[in-house]
Amino acid sequence: MSVPRWAAPWPRGEQGMKRIRRLLLAAVIPSVIMGTIVGGALSAPALADTGARPLTLTSVQLQFTSFACLNPPSCSLAHVTVDGKGTSNLSTGAGSFHADLTVDFSPGGTCNIVDESVTFTFDNGMIFTHSHHEDCATTGLRIDTTFQVTGGTGAFQGATGSGREFSAAGAPKGAPTPVIYVGTISF
Repeated sequence: MSVPRWAAPWPRGEQGMKRIRRLLLAAVIPSVIMGTIVGGALSAPALADTGARPLTLTSVQLQFTSFACLNPPSCSLAHVTVDGKGTSNLSTGAGSFHADLTVDFSPGGTCNIVDESVTFTFDNGMIFTHSHHEDCATTGLRIDTTFQVTGGTGAFQGATGSGREFSAAGAPKGAPTPVIYVGTISF
């Protein structure tokens, strides 16, 4: 029985299988592997480097470390620093928190306006944030505002992002309550 011309060009049997194996080893398999490597190299880092990730930062055990009146004698404007411990979902170890605040007491009562620049420091780098908000120590949340991620160092080099900043009003015995930052970050 003869094989028509349109049939497969390989010989049948063991010799045909050897040819198919050689073709797979020489051309098809390397092409698939290279396509996977090149495709992964072109797409994965771009997603990892530019994609937004969830961000949670928490400052605890806060201590007011300095207070300077910026307009004596009324002292309705002050520079205040706050230090404490910091935690993050992006760092495995404990970190620190430092805030430089410009506080405007002119609203009066239990309210003030705060311009806040914050540094969270961890073993793998720093994250910088900024916010501007009016706070009133009544009930519920004293701080409920937006924040911006303004930069970073180390693993967080070039960080950007944003989210919400929260802190409860009315701490027991006047102790500062934790400040929590929840949002997204890209770096």
